[in-house]
Amino acid sequence: MAVQNGTVMAFSVLYLPLVREFAEGRGVVAAVQSGVVLLLGLGAPFAGAALDRWGPRRLFQGGAALAALGLLLASQATSLPLLVLTYGVLAGAGLSTLGSPPNMLVVAQWFPHRRGRAIALADLGTPLGTFALVPLSQLLVDRLGWRASLGILAGLLLVVVVPVNGLQRLPPATHAQSASADTRSVAGAVRTPAFWWLAALRFFTGVGFALINLHAVALAVDAGVAALVAAAALGSVAVVSLAGRLAVGWLTDHLGPARALSLSFGSGLVGIGCLAGLAATGRPAWLAAFVLFYGLAQGSGGIVATAAATAAFHGPAVGAITGWIAVASGPGEALGAWGGGALYDWTGGYGYALLLAGAALVAGVASAWQAQRQEGLHADAPTHPR
Repeated sequence: MAVQNGTVMAFSVLYLPLVREFAEGRGVVAAVQSGVVLLLGLGAPFAGAALDRWGPRRLFQGGAALAALGLLLASQATSLPLLVLTYGVLAGAGLSTLGSPPNMLVVAQWFPHRRGRAIALADLGTPLGTFALVPLSQLLVDRLGWRASLGILAGLLLVVVVPVNGLQRLPPATHAQSASADTRSVAGAVRTPAFWWLAALRFFTGVGFALINLHAVALAVDAGVAALVAAAALGSVAVVSLAGRLAVGWLTDHLGPARALSLSFGSGLVGIGCLAGLAATGRPAWLAAFVLFYGLAQGSGGIVATAAATAAFHGPAVGAITGWIAVASGPGEALGAWGGGALYDWTGGYGYALLLAGAALVAGVASAWQAQRQEGLHADAPTHPR
């Protein structure tokens, strides 16, 4: 998860060099990342079904090899359409098999009575990857260029992710819930309101966080912050999110998903307000405040949604069901990534883009409350199997 998310997030520092390289608007270049995040969501049900059938070892190793191939080809792209095809589609398809949904699902099946905390612990790899690879990618771009940076990221997938996942496996039936749980098929799950409210949570989370994650560095640079400092700030968000992820996992187990998400996304809204303050004043204190408040919210949507989904729909089809819920994040992240750039191009600033991100977080909280009411995932038994 560390290498996968770090690779995805590294596009934020490739973004402005690509704008200069291909002489296109920010909205057009952001469409490259939209392809990746769209496949991260759209590929989730297929990754989940493959996980149910083949297990994590073959899924994760094959996905890493495919992503590495896409990045290597992207490093040789001579036009924006070729970059969309190689980076956005080929690498995006491979990265989708390594994303949070299948990894969180494996962990949730090992620890059915402590889902929130177990998922949060596993998800620490996500911010650690951002913290390590975003500043590293900025240094590589400054010294070697964006093409060499993509080649090095491909190498990390091959030399780290492929061999490490040779140890992956699912728990035996006595640990998982497949043998005796109230099993639900995909067809049965999609007929429940909770399924669609959890999908809405994934969608709105994708809109808000993908927009900020991609455009925060560019906004800070526009406000007068040095590019390396801005990249380091985005990496620092990942460090702060270590505490935020652990906190939201504990809160999910003890308070229920909706209350946990309300607290976390409330902090995220404050962080978005701090970005607005940075854009308006250029004062570095706003960037520091953004790192703190936004960092505490980073990653919480996926943790809460996965914990709630595995509790509501546990059984042998849980991978496919959770994947179909997570598929909504792809369109949401694609809209957020593209929308931030498009609104900048249309208005000449990021004000309306920040409003869109804030509204998405509010809608995500409302969706979580609706899902909790439908499935009865309350504080007395927030994520335990029913």
